[in-house]
Amino acid sequence: MLGATICSSFLLYKASQAFFFFIGVPLPEDRWKAWVKNDDFKGKPNLDKSKSYLFDELNKAKDDFLEFLDSNEKMNQTISNTGGARTVDQYLHMHVIRIKKIRLIIEFTVYYSRQKNAYGQEYLTAKTCWISNTNGKVYKKFSKLIGPIDLIKDIDKRKAVKDLEAVMWNEYQKEYK
Repeated sequence: MLGATICSSFLLYKASQAFFFFIGVPLPEDRWKAWVKNDDFKGKPNLDKSKSYLFDELNKAKDDFLEFLDSNEKMNQTISNTGGARTVDQYLHMHVIRIKKIRLIIEFTVYYSRQKNAYGQEYLTAKTCWISNTNGKVYKKFSKLIGPIDLIKDIDKRKAVKDLEAVMWNEYQKEYK
């Protein structure tokens, strides 16, 4: 009985390795750990104390992902309980998107656009992007009306950026909490 269990676990492990090889995804021990460690931020957002909650969440998400990668038991359970190696790939994809979303909240780009209302007055809008859960692609999702162009001050733009960050964080919490 013990021999059959060891043999089936070994076969499951080999099947998952073959799956990763054939679909062209690197084995978890290959490049995933390096990707997780390299945040590739352009600036130094870690020095901004107001973003400490984001770094805490990022570290938690990274730990969850690395724990999943390092646990043969979790991978084998996922394969045997939920329909095979394709589900492992979906779990990897979900973890990657989660980490990318947190990284995006930490360091995101704001796009400003001018719009005219029906009376011809120009308004400034700030927009930013989000990451799709289905395909992992970045798309514009969030926007914040700043106000009439002739009345805008720098503080209004800074407030809009903080508001966008808060909206992104709320969206993240809806998805992952």
